[in-house]
Amino acid sequence: MRRKSNQEAAQILYIAPGTVRVHVHAILQKLEVRDRTQAAVLAIPKGLVAEELLAIEP
Repeated sequence: MRRKSNQEAAQILYIAPGTVRVHVHAILQKLEVRDRTQAAVLAIPKGLVAEELLAIEP
């Protein structure tokens, strides 16, 4: 699994990259973590990440 950049996420979601940054920042604050990796460590065991996003890319 490869992390998407803010730009890539913005294109997928049809929003501005700045909006992605704002949402990521809010998520990190709510989870009380410092980065996306720590957020993922908390989210994956709780089933908050779609299975297809967990597939390992070649």
